Amino acid sequence: MQKSPIIDKDNKLTYIAPNCFLADKTTDILKIDNMFCLTYSSKEKKDFTLYRTTMHCMIILLQGSKIVRLNDMDVGVNSREICFLAQNNYFMSEKIDKNSNYKAVIVYFDDKFIFDFIRKYQIQINSIDKTNIVKINYSQDELLDNNISLFQNYVDKKLNNNLLKLKIEEIILHSIKIDEKSFLSFINSIISTSQDRIRFILESNIDSIYTIDDMCELTRATSSHLRKYIKKEYNLTPKIWLDEKRLEKATLMLKSTDKTITHIATECGYSTISWFISQFKKQYNKTPKEFRKSA
Repeated sequence: MQKSPIIDKDNKLTYIAPNCFLADKTTDILKIDNMFCLTYSSKEKKDFTLYRTTMHCMIILLQGSKIVRLNDMDVGVNSREICFLAQNNYFMSEKIDKNSNYKAVIVYFDDKFIFDFIRKYQIQINSIDKTNIVKINYSQDELLDNNISLFQNYVDKKLNNNLLKLKIEEIILHSIKIDEKSFLSFINSIISTSQDRIRFILESNIDSIYTIDDMCELTRATSSHLRKYIKKEYNLTPKIWLDEKRLEKATLMLKSTDKTITHIATECGYSTISWFISQFKKQYNKTPKEFRKSA
């Protein structure tokens, strides 16, 4: 698992979730089939932190509030709201209410859980809309409020996985009842990207990948599965695919940004600038500096 956060391009800590929680031995995290659940609390306001989520998640906010910063907008999530996030990269900040703490229950789930859920409850996806984030206010819904209280109790007591999973499904079913249009758009977004999930995760985290093991940890795929996937999709080995993607990203940055070559090398996952220049010249017969001048 991700042993420590990586340094983002702006010298901010970047956490790969849920890997960072799994690696943190002090975090009490439950495994429920292919899902992970944890209760997270804080007494201090934190600055924006970059989370790269390699699974979808459901954040049940119990106390305090959270701001989720997307590419084009900020979304505020308040106490007694549920926030569903599709796998992506987000800036998040926790806010502490006066005389209160921040507390949330977080459930990470994968595509398989969503597909099984759709089949089990015969959910019809008629929407063509797609959204990566949905907020559900449960403060006025007594049944959902009771379900969440029971779920908290089940998590605290570490009850049987089947009971926990059923309670998660109930919470989602109630969320669909409250805002069917938005939630079905959320599910539709997951379905539409499911075939490219491994590629999306790898390309979003190229700067933190150094080995095949890193690729497997991020995607939660076995080495065999990963090799078969990349062979089928690209007719390449994982190493060659990764090298090509790093250099593709580097050429784009050289063409479209004023970032230094050292900065680009780091953001594309190269441990030293000399290695980056060597590999770049081998591929394009030009140094990065020469490529930028001719672009």
